[in-house]
Amino acid sequence: MSPALARIKRQVRAAVDACGGVDGAAATAERGRSVAGDWHNLNHRAFPPLDCALALDEVAVARGLTPAILTALAAELGHVAIRLPDCGAGEDALTRAMVEASAEFGDVARALCEATRDGEIKAREADGVVVQIDEAMAALVRMRAVLANPAAEARPGITRTGSAH
Repeated sequence: MSPALARIKRQVRAAVDACGGVDGAAATAERGRSVAGDWHNLNHRAFPPLDCALALDEVAVARGLTPAILTALAAELGHVAIRLPDCGAGEDALTRAMVEASAEFGDVARALCEATRDGEIKAREADGVVVQIDEAMAALVRMRAVLANPAAEARPGITRTGSAH
């Protein structure tokens, strides 16, 4: 199995676990227990087909967790998956979005500082920094969504004129 498939397989295993294990994943995907067991087995080459992967990741989203399979697939393509925010937040949504983005940047700096403390960034430390970077990017996307929300024009302190492009 290639390194990329091994990384995805570990996230498939996490998705199965998030469904309550093999039995829960089998019920969620409407497949047999042995099929879900093959998905969960790191040494088996079986992967869930797209409809099953979506069903497994839907469970994670419903539980407020990150959709493991989607995130792994996006990462292998050099992308990140970011949940789109609900922009019906209120008149201070832009300020809140800015504060949240700033806090995430602080988390990136803190993780990087800790990782470089001994002069060498280990793989686990690099993974932690990448997680913080992804969270900062998600915060910026949420702030962008607040700005792009047409209802923003009705909020005090936000005046939109012309094109954003």
